[in-house]
Amino acid sequence: MVAVLLASGPVGVAAADPEAGAGAGTDTGTDTDTDTDTDTDTGTDTDTVAVADKPSPKIAVVVAGDPDDTLRQTAAFIEREATLSGLRVPTDPALRAAMRGEPATEEDGLEGLRAIRRGLGFDPRKDLGSYKRIGIIAGADALLVVHREGAIVLEVFDVSAAQFYEGALEFDDSSAEQRLKFIKSRAAQAQLRWSEPPPPPPASAPVKVNDPKQPADESRAKRRIKKAWPYLVAGALLAGGVTYLIIDRRRTNEPGPPLLRFRPGED
Repeated sequence: MVAVLLASGPVGVAAADPEAGAGAGTDTGTDTDTDTDTDTDTGTDTDTVAVADKPSPKIAVVVAGDPDDTLRQTAAFIEREATLSGLRVPTDPALRAAMRGEPATEEDGLEGLRAIRRGLGFDPRKDLGSYKRIGIIAGADALLVVHREGAIVLEVFDVSAAQFYEGALEFDDSSAEQRLKFIKSRAAQAQLRWSEPPPPPPASAPVKVNDPKQPADESRAKRRIKKAWPYLVAGALLAGGVTYLIIDRRRTNEPGPPLLRFRPGED
């Protein structure tokens, strides 16, 4: 009986220990998984905030000059390339079509934009104000201008600075990688320009006030002359008038008729 009890005692303890160990191991694994899930959620939130804080640059494709079928198709093709690469474009398809020069199929309220686009000349640098207005309407950081100079040429316009970037790219002689690099680098720079704080106003220069001039020292004779000058002028005028009358009288006196004088004792 004692042997049976001794034999059964360790077995019972051994049986209980595995159950306890299994329970502890299960709980620990569950806690570990919970911590792992928490870390994963935190990482996802951080990535979402980072993406939301800085969206990709937004471009709009504009056809300058006569929008023939080749130019419009080229503009649409480059727009698809830019969208697939992660760049943003205007969401309104009618707006994008108007910038490519496609005719309106219905009343869409974009006649003003079409009129501005039709006014773009063959030299883009003479229409900077019009390009800036189109960029603001499209809400774009940069405009990709497609036009002809013999071949089809691509240029990028900075909407904020209202200036073209240096350099142009010929569509037929470029690859998709070259075009995307050409567009993305300039669009990213244009996006940074929008986010830059405005320059501080120029400091106004202090207004210099001239010191009042001190009156010069004057002698006593000068001060007396200043006080008595009206009397001096009156005296000079009076003396001049008397002199004029005397001279005039001497000039106008004519000799009287001859007089005969008789002396007594003379014939």
